[in-house]
Amino acid sequence: MSLSQITSGYRATLIIPVYKKWIKPGEGVLDVGCGNGVVSAKLKKSLKINLTGCDVINYLSHDIQYVKMQNKEKLPFNKYSFDVTMFNDVLHHTEKENQLKLLDEAFRVSKRILIFEVQPTIRGKIFDYLLNKIHNLGMNIPFAFRTIDEWQLLFKKKGYKFKTESISSPFLYPFKHIAFLLEK
Repeated sequence: MSLSQITSGYRATLIIPVYKKWIKPGEGVLDVGCGNGVVSAKLKKSLKINLTGCDVINYLSHDIQYVKMQNKEKLPFNKYSFDVTMFNDVLHHTEKENQLKLLDEAFRVSKRILIFEVQPTIRGKIFDYLLNKIHNLGMNIPFAFRTIDEWQLLFKKKGYKFKTESISSPFLYPFKHIAFLLEK
């Protein structure tokens, strides 16, 4: 088992309890920035959802339904193709201006958005960089993190209704996470 399988698998165990509150079994879910597909596969199985992954680079290690994004700003799906769009530890991998475009795109293709993101800490940024370089050397890492307050201010400016959930993690785990449910 590779390091990315272990770290991504563990991350899925943090995401599942929160998303269980926000996703119904059988819903159609788009996982933007699905990466190697480890988290996607675990969420699909645990939450019993119909999941499609997409990313700008295909480096899947798990067999999930997948569509390659042709560019970083546009999701390659029709309006309301999904019930939910999720971004799992992915928005900080694109520039802040593009985060806004992706949120607009997510609301074009679905009615709800789920975000699971790293809170910006020095330790978290260092580990994020190192682990992502192990997972995929070509991964974009612009350090476009936002604090909880910055995310919430952004959502208010965009007119989104939102719920916020802090994620508990063990003492030695290098990341602090936050999750959001967005609706229009």
